Amino acid sequence: MPDPAGTASQHATASPWLKLLAEGAPLTALEECRHRLVTDQASETHPAVEAEARRALHVHALLEARTRQAAETAVLNDLARRLAALHAPQDVLDEVAAQARRLLGTDLSYIMLAQDDAALRIEVVDGSIGSALRGVELARGVGLGGLVVRTGQPHWCADYLHDDHLTHAATVDAAAAGEQLRGILGVPLRLGEETIGVLLVAQRVPRTWTDHQTTLLTALAAHAALALHNAELFDRHQRTTAELRRRAEADRRAVALHQRLTHIVLGGAGLHAVTDALREALGAGITVLDAHDTALATGTADPAPDTLATALAADTGPPASCFTGPADRATRLRDTPDGHWALAPVVVADEYAGCVVARRHQPFDANTVRSLETGATVIGLVLASERAATEAERRVRGEYLTALLDGTTDDAVLLRRARSGGIDPAAVRTVLVLDGPQAGPAAARAARHHQGWSVEYGGLGVALLPTTPAEARDRVAPEPVTAVAAPAGGTIATIRAAHRRARSGLRLLHALGRTGAAVDSDELGIYEALFSNAGDGTLDRFVTATIGPLADHDRAHGTRFTETLDAYLTHTSRHTATAEALHIHPNTLYQRLAKISAVLGEGWKEPGRAVEVQWALRLHRLSHRLATPGTEPDPGTAKGARGED
Repeated sequence: MPDPAGTASQHATASPWLKLLAEGAPLTALEECRHRLVTDQASETHPAVEAEARRALHVHALLEARTRQAAETAVLNDLARRLAALHAPQDVLDEVAAQARRLLGTDLSYIMLAQDDAALRIEVVDGSIGSALRGVELARGVGLGGLVVRTGQPHWCADYLHDDHLTHAATVDAAAAGEQLRGILGVPLRLGEETIGVLLVAQRVPRTWTDHQTTLLTALAAHAALALHNAELFDRHQRTTAELRRRAEADRRAVALHQRLTHIVLGGAGLHAVTDALREALGAGITVLDAHDTALATGTADPAPDTLATALAADTGPPASCFTGPADRATRLRDTPDGHWALAPVVVADEYAGCVVARRHQPFDANTVRSLETGATVIGLVLASERAATEAERRVRGEYLTALLDGTTDDAVLLRRARSGGIDPAAVRTVLVLDGPQAGPAAARAARHHQGWSVEYGGLGVALLPTTPAEARDRVAPEPVTAVAAPAGGTIATIRAAHRRARSGLRLLHALGRTGAAVDSDELGIYEALFSNAGDGTLDRFVTATIGPLADHDRAHGTRFTETLDAYLTHTSRHTATAEALHIHPNTLYQRLAKISAVLGEGWKEPGRAVEVQWALRLHRLSHRLATPGTEPDPGTAKGARGED
């Protein structure tokens, strides 16, 4: 039967311990209570007191552990909330490293992340005394961090540099020595089954690590891995959203540019309006080059010619040599000290027609390149439209100029048609006629220079110019053509007369052996005056009366007496020079001269008579040349052009 007295004594002993534990008394209070009970009670109760004290101390330790665990859990939960609020991966890494160091009370903490090439890289360090650790890379399996990644489990070492169980690397050991790292604990950062990095804490003295510390750091690593993953997702989302916004804005600008260019084209605006739209949309200087790399007028001199030449030379050659065929139509990007360049080809009817050159300070991305290519396409349409309009105008002007020159259309009709053809007959002061392979282009260039009109008529180039014959002559003198400029009076009749005079003068230049010369019709002087009256027979009668018998003798006997006499008089009656010019012996020359005297009589040697003979010989020669078929072109189908075409 239980002893009531003993039970009462036991309750009396236990009650102080329960009160102290309930009040959360510190360990020192429990020790003081044990000492007081042992001192105050009889010796036979001491074993019971000691047993109760041990149980109380055990309960106190459990309560402290649970309190500490609750506090640590609260810290981890608070940390998880703070990490969840961070959206930048670098901010998450910095916060995790700082909290790991504070949570475990260590000298230093750092985080390694796995790289695409299977290496590990220290991304962040907290508590370092230098910069030796940051950026260090090591292979998986090397060092403590490499071991954690390779096994996927936590690991620690009491003294890193002297731990022979780890695989060491010189660069890693040098960094650890620089930071004086000794005891290190590392746990994996895991997402599912994948280890994405390692969270490590370290002391600068040797240290062993408990399971509780490992568990605590592992829990922090779990929060860190999730927060880092979420931050990366958020960052990726932000970047994707920003990229979508950027693309949407770029698409909006592209649509706006397309609509503006469409409006420009439909409104009939020219090249200036298109290039202005491109400059504004791209924030770039715009230059349009033709197929020969000549800058077209667009209202803005940007870039400067020397800067543009530098950009064109930055590749294998200028655009005309770069864009060689239908398959070579990609926009070219170039970088020079003057900026970033883009060269987009302009194609008209599947032919290279030039390129659009853009320069700006920012690099060209895919969107700006597409906008530039859209502009190049529109410029191609503008150039094609201008080309068609120019060709139509040239055809109309050519038909009008042909009708004006050939005289088959009534003058009153021609005057009424002049306005529709864009021609002002009253402004014409000179008619320029040119012969040679480049006669047509040369006439067009002269017309452009003097703001006149040109046409290819009867195989010759003809320009109607509002300038003087002397200025027209000087303009075409460097050209590889034969040309005559005749004055006109600003009426259809005087234009036709000037055309006939210039064309006759052109034949006369060829007859005189002056092919390639450019003259004012007045410079033909006496030759023009003489041959202008050739139709009444006066010249023929003069030639017949003077050297007719000699010419008849040549025709009858196949001799060359007229040629011999012409050379003799040309060389001022010098026998030796004449013989050398004719490639005959002097005796042969004497013999011919004797026969010439027999035909013409000795009087031809007299000074006055000799001058008449020499003129007759020259007129005879020119008449023969002028009568040669093919020297007078026949009117035919003509192509005309306004001077500015």
